[in-house]
Amino acid sequence: MKAVISGATRGIGRAIAEKLAVIGYDLVLLARNKKDLEQCKSELIKFNVTVEYLSIDLAQPNVELQLKESTSIFKDVTLLVNNLGLYSMQNVIEIDLDKLKGQMNVNLYSSIALTQQVLGQNKNQLKNIINIASVMSLKAATFAADYSMSKHAFKAWNDALRQELRGQGIKVSAIFPGSVNTSSWDGIAVERTEMIQAEDIAEMVSCVLAMKKNTLLEEFHVSPLTFKP
Repeated sequence: MKAVISGATRGIGRAIAEKLAVIGYDLVLLARNKKDLEQCKSELIKFNVTVEYLSIDLAQPNVELQLKESTSIFKDVTLLVNNLGLYSMQNVIEIDLDKLKGQMNVNLYSSIALTQQVLGQNKNQLKNIINIASVMSLKAATFAADYSMSKHAFKAWNDALRQELRGQGIKVSAIFPGSVNTSSWDGIAVERTEMIQAEDIAEMVSCVLAMKKNTLLEEFHVSPLTFKP
């Protein structure tokens, strides 16, 4: 078993990487910062799994070419976790189109490019694609219109992908969390213990993988019990 995880060095991605290592998955970690990737690798190999990494900015325009140049690292993949995301707060009337394009690059196009690369190399091996979305994929927030738009588009892509691949025996699942305790809240005075914890998202990934061959968990809708941002 081998998993590719984007945004793998912090928060949800890091928690998922550790959970998968415990289960016994070999890992391919994707993130921008090489130092962080090396640190994650050193911490995860203690679980007696193989850990490879690719330092890459998936939001760059030439990402497809970069991925094609790294084909050897994507061999024999059975699980892909798309976990890349960038939060932004722009009101509808104030949306900067350049910033919106940046949001789409990170929150949608990066996952499309990575999925196409992994799927193209592993049509016979790939069993699961798990997409980490957002509660704002389901209900737009006026104070974060650009982010909401990009995440709505991400959900539409996820839904289309699920329908297209289910006939090929590849399961596509999505997780829609509310506020999660990650580094994106650093410097903000909120009660982070009341948020969803990244480890709980990792448990949901484990739950998806524990299902029988013909059972597909399509979506998880997850919210904090009491926390309000």
